[in-house]
Amino acid sequence: MQLASVVGGNIHLESFLSDRVFQKYLVATEFYTAGTTLPPHQLVVNAIGDAEVASAALAGAQSLLAQTQAPVINQPTAVMATSRCEISRRLSGVPGVITPKTITLSRELLAAPDAGTTLARHGFVFPILLRTPGFHGGDHFVRVDNLDSLPSALLGLPGRELLVIQYLDARSADGKSRKYRVMMIDEQLYPLHAAISRDWKIHYLRAEMADFPRHRAEEAEFLANMPGVLGPRAMTALREIQKTLGLDYGGIDFGLNAKRDVLLFEANATMAVIPPDADTRWDYRRPVVTQIHDAVLNMLMSRASPISRENRRNLSVGA
Repeated sequence: MQLASVVGGNIHLESFLSDRVFQKYLVATEFYTAGTTLPPHQLVVNAIGDAEVASAALAGAQSLLAQTQAPVINQPTAVMATSRCEISRRLSGVPGVITPKTITLSRELLAAPDAGTTLARHGFVFPILLRTPGFHGGDHFVRVDNLDSLPSALLGLPGRELLVIQYLDARSADGKSRKYRVMMIDEQLYPLHAAISRDWKIHYLRAEMADFPRHRAEEAEFLANMPGVLGPRAMTALREIQKTLGLDYGGIDFGLNAKRDVLLFEANATMAVIPPDADTRWDYRRPVVTQIHDAVLNMLMSRASPISRENRRNLSVGA
């Protein structure tokens, strides 16, 4: 049984929940009412991943779980505690982790003549980042370098409330920023990518990877030897992040400073695992994607009933 939200914020699990392996029932939890009979199931997969957009759906999912004894992937209570403000607060004391100060302010306060005083009172210094909650992939997410730039930045952002995030400088000695993504799956950490760009806002598909062989070589080294590249301080910090969040499936986006502290960008359940296209330049990335897919499938199968495990064995024999 897969739990989802009708307003969005769902985890992309289609490649994991194959119809060849699982019989799926999709439940939109916003419409769930106590006492409603649930479809037959051996496993509950909570695919609601965005705590800021789908809080009502997560509350409905939590209510629904009172009606089942089946194992659950990604408890709703764990996902509820992964809003950007909560993540900043919860992980601020983890050794080796630097979290950006993050609060929500109304558009009116940010547009007011005393906006600079308001930001300073909350401990912010420029540059800051402004983000409309609920968007991913770099959409509606801007850097504001000074107070004079604030009004024009607000014009391009939708929403009555905005996230204010202290900017963390992730540039290395070469002047470029690096964003690492590590997946958290069933209490294990898996490297997914290392995106390199001269821009502060790094999205893998827009990073300087395809046309820079040296960047791809650096990423390949990270994928092959994550502990060696990140170092023990960062690895210990990542494990503590995973332990604190308690997600069965999720991801961590981060940079590193000169001390090898983790500069935390975000950590939540919404992280997607997108296979690279057929271009041979990305052949070095395929094994890690396969490893992550196998880890997720193994987690699902190990949590499900013996009947589902038998289906998996039969599928392997017939392949």
